Amino acid sequence: MLDRFLDALTGRRVGGALFVLAGIVVAIAVLSARGGGDGKRGAVQRVRIVSVPQLGLTFAYPATWSRDVSGTVIRLRAPRSVAVMTFASPVEGRYDARLKADTLAALRKRYAPAKVLRDGPAKLGARKVTSFELRGTGSRGEVVRALALVGSSDYRTYVVTLITPGRPSARALAQAQQVLATVRLPKPGPASKR
Repeated sequence: MLDRFLDALTGRRVGGALFVLAGIVVAIAVLSARGGGDGKRGAVQRVRIVSVPQLGLTFAYPATWSRDVSGTVIRLRAPRSVAVMTFASPVEGRYDARLKADTLAALRKRYAPAKVLRDGPAKLGARKVTSFELRGTGSRGEVVRALALVGSSDYRTYVVTLITPGRPSARALAQAQQVLATVRLPKPGPASKR
């Protein structure tokens, strides 16, 4: 069963041809670069689509980023690790407050001493969610910033974190914001069979 679950997490199956086409169109529109550092306007950045039917989670990310899957956690890493995004849906049901508190406690412990810079509403795709941002200290003494977004659908609760250096690159932040804009939380379905 775990093998099927991991296969589904890393697979490219999206429920229905129209859903695939709509996702690709949205991803290309959202992730189109406005110059990409080479002076060309309107260049389109290649993207990859992630769809995890059993978690009710779909999003797009730049093809230059790497992806790692561990159980119900999907980790994206920008080139040179200038940004790391983690998507997780650890529980069924709506547990926004509990998961936000747990995530805050874990990030404070990991990046101690840490200070919350902002706590308030945010957007995950078209969905309104709650979020917080903190600044702390990494394992080598470097300044680290962490943004966490917590939200739920009628079926599951989701946690997305973005970890960057204290002074993240504008390009990495823009790409991360574009990834967040592509997130969709459809009704969870069965894992794909291969």
